[in-house]
Amino acid sequence: MKLTAAPGPTSGEVHAEGPPLRLAVLGDSSAAGFGAPDHASALAGQFATALAALLGRRVSWRVSARGGATAGTALDLVSALETPEVVLLVVGVNDTTRLRWPPTYQRAVATLIAAVRAHLGHPVPILLAGLPPVGRFPAIPTPVRQILGAHARRLDHRLARLATHLPDVHHLPVGTLPLDHPGLFAPDGFHPAPPAYQLWGRLLAAQSADLIPTPKTAPKTAPKTGPAAGTLPADLTGGPAAAAPR
Repeated sequence: MKLTAAPGPTSGEVHAEGPPLRLAVLGDSSAAGFGAPDHASALAGQFATALAALLGRRVSWRVSARGGATAGTALDLVSALETPEVVLLVVGVNDTTRLRWPPTYQRAVATLIAAVRAHLGHPVPILLAGLPPVGRFPAIPTPVRQILGAHARRLDHRLARLATHLPDVHHLPVGTLPLDHPGLFAPDGFHPAPPAYQLWGRLLAAQSADLIPTPKTAPKTAPKTGPAAGTLPADLTGGPAAAAPR
């Protein structure tokens, strides 16, 4: 079964009493809400709903996403960003299915982060959604499922590595999801169904709520040693550096 992006508005708002927070979700088909009837019940809406509940803030959200997007082709989506205060990047599954070389993927994500910040003209927290357990997707046959699952873990390791090097960039791993429960996959056996988007959104919110600055405070993260903000280490940009694990 071939799915399409969630229909309807690609922006919305979750009401709460506190000050507003502008959220952007940029990425691939999961960011685009494949498998959901609308974006409110897809990843952006569910993440915003969970964040609003945890922060007590009104969260407006906007989606810039396309099915099939990779870390490299997602650059085309950056120009649609308006004035978010936090950006969630959801890329990697299509890099996984293409068996993208891990250093190439890491460089593409680093370039994407730099492009987002250059477009916005000021630093904002960047949240990197960890790769889902591709090795458990029912639509993928064995032994391909095991191969792609292992490759997804390698790429996710690269996301975590980026977050340790770049200021105010945070890796939000998926961890263990109860994917064996019925109703979590869309009919294609590849994309999430609304209950899975809800679980994922809550997980992302729980990990990121303390990372999002309040209107009158600085970001709640300790300064990271290494490159200055806006610069990338040589090994993250393709320059000379010691070989990193694949």
